[in-house]
Amino acid sequence: MKTNNMYFRRRAKIAAILTAIQAVGLAGVAQASGYLTEVHTGPAMARAGAVTATIDDPSAVWHNPAGLTATEGTYFLGSLTLIRPAARYVGPGFPSTNPNPGSEVSASAKSPLIPVPAAFVAHALSPKAVVGFGFYVPYGLAMNWENPTQFVGRTVSQEAELRAYFMTPTIALRLSEKVSVALGVSLVPATVFLKRTVGASDNGEVLLRNAAGEEAQVEISGDAFGVGMTAGVQVSLIDHLALGLVYRSAIALDFTGNANFILPSGTPAEIAANFPDQTGSASLTIPHTLNLGAGWKTTDFTAELSCGITFWSSTKELAINFDTGRPSPVSSSPRDWTVAPRVVLSGEYWLDQIALRAGLGYDVSPVPTDTLDPTLPDSDRVLVSLGAGYNFGTVQVDLAYLAVLVQERTVTAEDNNKNFAVGTYEASAVHLLSLSAGVKI
Repeated sequence: MKTNNMYFRRRAKIAAILTAIQAVGLAGVAQASGYLTEVHTGPAMARAGAVTATIDDPSAVWHNPAGLTATEGTYFLGSLTLIRPAARYVGPGFPSTNPNPGSEVSASAKSPLIPVPAAFVAHALSPKAVVGFGFYVPYGLAMNWENPTQFVGRTVSQEAELRAYFMTPTIALRLSEKVSVALGVSLVPATVFLKRTVGASDNGEVLLRNAAGEEAQVEISGDAFGVGMTAGVQVSLIDHLALGLVYRSAIALDFTGNANFILPSGTPAEIAANFPDQTGSASLTIPHTLNLGAGWKTTDFTAELSCGITFWSSTKELAINFDTGRPSPVSSSPRDWTVAPRVVLSGEYWLDQIALRAGLGYDVSPVPTDTLDPTLPDSDRVLVSLGAGYNFGTVQVDLAYLAVLVQERTVTAEDNNKNFAVGTYEASAVHLLSLSAGVKI
């Protein structure tokens, strides 16, 4: 009977672990809610991503590919963004993993400084046709909690990482002096990793612990490949006024990988047999997104109001298939994410060869309180950005800083949270710094 109970709990545990594939993301730690990162170069980051109607450099491959039609000749643009994630939890956690049940504890995420590269190129075939290519990482996460073997949420998450790498060939056409359209196809390899204590995720109970206090842990790793598309349009209604619209399709990622168990020393063989290393599979859908921007652009000054919607409602649940058939062939766990809007206002001013940029925005979290957990402690965000660039003629260098002010969020007993316990995820600031260099030939 004891063995059957462990099988049942292991089923719940692995389901919760692999559900983290839907929660981990640079995005959760980066610029947009969920696990989406909306900015990949200095000029765009300095404007907090509000460039849909006015983008005119090769990073348009992501922001709005119709903007590629502004290219003359060949334009290379590369960037490196450094991201410092942040999160802090205060509360009782799971009583079964709290060293002093009933008391409050605190823990901070100690994620490393994350480097995120991006590279874009655009080449004009003619005054009316431009091709482009981009490599960038718009979806991902790295979230590691301090003192992971003591963290009260360790049966949910100790370490989590997700990377989705986009490689996007694109073609843009200028249909008239006022209308440009574009289409791109994204090839998307992705990887995921999660480490946590072996336990029942609904109550935090550690399932395997020896007399010395060593606890069983599990590491999940997997990879997938998906294909998506991007379509964009830019329209100049009157002098200086432009509208932009970009749609990015959903991308299905079917992960396959391994679950490796690290058991405490002295675990009896009959118990260890219930925790075999094994392969498995799970599916994740990167959501549809839709961005609309209205911009005013003159020779020296640009301003834009951008509104975006990410259809996170596609993130309902995660079904996991176990190749060994133990403890059961299939399990699932709810996420129930919702549609999330974002609004950003940005400006850019050129003073001779120097560009000054700024942005301000608000981003709504898609994660409902009853599925909030330490894997991605997401909340609404305020976005504040600043940046500057210098044009040397054929070479342009840009530096940008973005502060993501994550709002405080509290989980109460009435929220009926299924993945963690009551407590507060305190307000925090995520810092992003980007350096870009562009070369025109």
